[in-house]
Amino acid sequence: MIVSQIGRLHKALFKQCDKRIRQMGFPVEMDQVPVLAALYYGGGLSQQEICANLQRDKASVNRTVSFLSKKGFARVVQDVTDRRKTRIELTAIGKELAIQVDAVIKEMETSLISALTEKEVQQFSTLINKLIETSFT
Repeated sequence: MIVSQIGRLHKALFKQCDKRIRQMGFPVEMDQVPVLAALYYGGGLSQQEICANLQRDKASVNRTVSFLSKKGFARVVQDVTDRRKTRIELTAIGKELAIQVDAVIKEMETSLISALTEKEVQQFSTLINKLIETSFT
């Protein structure tokens, strides 16, 4: 029961965020946003690091990185310490897009938690973190 409820919440949030991103005219879809955010907050990352951080498959991350590169939001650069590796970095326009998309995500979060009291938000956060820690470590 709880898994289906979490799934329904995730699907509803994903759908609403995707809708809002399209309304704003951003050239990305919601499934590309985690990679964009990982690069923004993580700086230059390898595709393997992105896969590990997001727990996504290599093909999915590769498609998103290719898309971001083709659109000029990211670039693939040689790792300075190990020339066999490459890193993905956001361009200036990619960083600006990440900031704008992050603002939309935060707006959606604010809307979501407005249905809860401050105490309920703290409890919810504590419970979600506890479930994540005990279930997936």
